[in-house]
Amino acid sequence: MTIEAPETIEAEDTTPRCDGGGDLGHPLVYLNMGEQGWVECPYCDRRFVLKPGAGAH
Repeated sequence: MTIEAPETIEAEDTTPRCDGGGDLGHPLVYLNMGEQGWVECPYCDRRFVLKPGAGAH
């Protein structure tokens, strides 16, 4: 059984950062997609996917 991520965000590069958004977010974390092209935030489960045509910085 697969559970959908609460929110999917297209990132410009393979190292997005996440603070949970809003006033009651979480500590700022820097994430790394590696070679898979996506990563989920360990705090809020947002999924970051690499935007088509974007690359690593």
